[in-house]
Amino acid sequence: MFCPNRSPKSRTLLMLRYLAILLALQIVVALAPLPDGWKGIANYAPLHTLLETLAIVVSALVFAVGWSVYQRERSGNLMLLACCFAGVALLDVLHTLSYQGMPDFVTPSDPQKAIDFWLAARGLAALALCSVTVLPDWDLQRTNGRWWMLAGVLAAVAGAAWVVLFHADWVPETFVPGVGLTGFKRISEYGLITVYLALALGLYRRGLYPQSYDVQGLAGAAIVMALSEIFFTLYADVTDIFNLFGHLYKTVAYGMIYRAVFMNCVEIPYHRLYQSKQALAASEAKFHAIIDASPIAYLLYDGRNHIAYLNPAFVETFGYSRTELLEWEDWWRKAFPDAEYRRMVRSDWEERAQLVLSGGHGFPSMELDVVCKNGAKKIVLVNLVALSADLAGHQVVILSDITERVRALDVIWKQAHLDPLTELPNRSLFLSKLAQESAAAAKSGLRMALLFIDLDRFKDVNDTLGHFMGDILLREAARRLRQALPEALTLSRIGGDEFTVIIGGMKEKPEVEAIARIVLRGLAEPFRLGDDTVYLSASIGIAFYPDDARKSDELLKNADQALYEAKKRGRDRFSYFTSELQQRAQVRLRLLSELHAALRKDQFEVYYQPIVDMATLKIVKAEALLRWRHPALGMVSPAEFIPLAEETGLIVDIGEWVFDTVLQQAAIWRRLYDPEFQVSINKSPVQFLSARYDYKRWPEDLARMGISGAAMVVEITESLLLDANDIVREQLQAFHAAGIQVALDDFGTGYSSLTYLKKFDIDYIKIDQAFVRTLPVNASDMAVCEAIVAMAHKLGILVVAEGIETGEQLALLQKIGCDFGQGYHFAKPMPAAGLTAIFEKAPGVVVCNRKRANLQSAQFSTRNKYN
Repeated sequence: MFCPNRSPKSRTLLMLRYLAILLALQIVVALAPLPDGWKGIANYAPLHTLLETLAIVVSALVFAVGWSVYQRERSGNLMLLACCFAGVALLDVLHTLSYQGMPDFVTPSDPQKAIDFWLAARGLAALALCSVTVLPDWDLQRTNGRWWMLAGVLAAVAGAAWVVLFHADWVPETFVPGVGLTGFKRISEYGLITVYLALALGLYRRGLYPQSYDVQGLAGAAIVMALSEIFFTLYADVTDIFNLFGHLYKTVAYGMIYRAVFMNCVEIPYHRLYQSKQALAASEAKFHAIIDASPIAYLLYDGRNHIAYLNPAFVETFGYSRTELLEWEDWWRKAFPDAEYRRMVRSDWEERAQLVLSGGHGFPSMELDVVCKNGAKKIVLVNLVALSADLAGHQVVILSDITERVRALDVIWKQAHLDPLTELPNRSLFLSKLAQESAAAAKSGLRMALLFIDLDRFKDVNDTLGHFMGDILLREAARRLRQALPEALTLSRIGGDEFTVIIGGMKEKPEVEAIARIVLRGLAEPFRLGDDTVYLSASIGIAFYPDDARKSDELLKNADQALYEAKKRGRDRFSYFTSELQQRAQVRLRLLSELHAALRKDQFEVYYQPIVDMATLKIVKAEALLRWRHPALGMVSPAEFIPLAEETGLIVDIGEWVFDTVLQQAAIWRRLYDPEFQVSINKSPVQFLSARYDYKRWPEDLARMGISGAAMVVEITESLLLDANDIVREQLQAFHAAGIQVALDDFGTGYSSLTYLKKFDIDYIKIDQAFVRTLPVNASDMAVCEAIVAMAHKLGILVVAEGIETGEQLALLQKIGCDFGQGYHFAKPMPAAGLTAIFEKAPGVVVCNRKRANLQSAQFSTRNKYN
């Protein structure tokens, strides 16, 4: 806090900042509502003893420092302050021993006795500050003067102890249990506060001028003491929070006084001594600071090739001492033990040295590999300087150890250009190599091929075994590829589980196929990951320069498209880039672009496919199906745009629009035609997992419109339940709580685990049309359907059969007890107006009489079911 280099103003401002913090804390403690637990801190005596012990130690340190440096400072003011704080320490000891809860000390311990010692200690502390505030500075010339001061303070302490211990009735009452502080106690505290503030003002005024001690610190201590006493006017219980903060502030004030005394008596003198020694050392060691203390190695040799001088840095760097290097030849022989390298380096050295000795030319620096005495190798930058005429023939060799710098640059280069996991070239170096190989291919007229490799199902390894095992697998995959591929090829890892291979100087395409097959075979071998064995495969996309692209970025993009095609065709294969892939990519890009505006431009429509009760053949439900009517492309298949909507997250907003549209339509149909009518909506897993999706809105909207939750059925896929987390479970529970039913779509084509049916409240199972389509020809599919119906009914779940297209299929499904049916045999998907027309024409209509109904034409079958 106190620094001899600071101006009085800056020291004052710094002190004010600290005081402002303490004052703000006091205001908060004083004005904030006091919790009941703070009005009387349980078992407060140990905490009080700890705080007081800390204050006693600091007081004793003030005395010890002031007393110990008497022979140097001889300041009567500081000596009196130190002696007073010896008395303060003793009185605080008596106060601590007399505190309520402590063992009896001479007389029984109680609050009255402790407060009496407290007031005596605070008064003596105020007197101590008066010694440096009111009294003029004086030198304590006589040694026994300080003993008289100490004796007087100890006598005063003894007198105070005698009165408190044996004549307590002489001291007015200060505290009444259950009532609080007496008037005398409060007046005494206010008197101390006034004294401390007056002392702080006096010290502040003295601090406006240069002083020999830290008056700013002492002034701050006086103010903190006053703040401490304010706390002691507020408490109503000797164990409450105000009492605690009062002791804390008192300890802070003692610490500030100790800091001021220590600075004046110890730190500042030693700081001045240190500065003097530094100045002396600097003046004496100017030459050594340049040569002997230099981190750069220097070697001096004369015209007869005798080594005249080695500085300490040379010996430390290379390990050779002056006795080991007597001649210039000794240096060459020891530092460059390889004869061929020594001959080459020395020849180059002598040519450069001749330029220096001939005059007018500087020595071109040399970067050399030097062998140290311990066998270590260092990379050294060497320069030669010819000395002036008075040292004619002498030359100084300057050797800078740049080993760490070169290694650091190498590390930086590796970090910038190599993948840290596999140590293969990273994306940055790969793109640079790709540009170089493209330029070389253009110059030679030969082809260049780019293989884009991706590990199939690598995400499953990360998800099941963890990323650590995934990293091990990637390192092993990189090792296999390095071993299998010729060194001339550039193998890179450009991110995740993606690798690339650049094949330059090709004449024929079949050369690439052989390399691609090597890659596929190498990566198809099982990977041993700890106790687990993992079987993976790879997909490869191949593009050629200049056949498929002439620019590096286009070549990489085309190889990526070919890789995507290999994935689509079943993985574990390679695929070439074609113009058809380019066209499909362009269409996909166009759909991605225009999909963002489709909702805003009102291009989406909702179609409805009726679902009938298999017993009565009455329309009781409908499935909502999303359609995109593009103004230029016409009706876009959901199989094309739904994956894009899920990929971009647009499915969340589209799904909300579908719900709003279906809710309004369902309300109309339930009001006009069938109060029990249900509409099912397919929900994408992306909607369930999106942070933007508010699953509470659906039940709230149903309630707001006065529609039962039973009006809606949410259709989900088994894949959602496979990865179901707490978020998915919470949403499904919310739907059931609102009465919204849940249907498991496409049942039998996925994982079909009965665990899902037990863990989640599933209301409907929808048999996938793949099983219905082959009825009655395929007996095994009939058995599957019958088993599904029986199992579902045992679990209390209703069954909907999808894809019913013939009367025979209908009859078979009725026979095995299927609850509901859906398919072309009843109706194709249709706009809302089409289904409304059916209701208007024949309310409660039975939609077929074992004849195929064609109620409304539509362009898409139930195989394209998305929302």
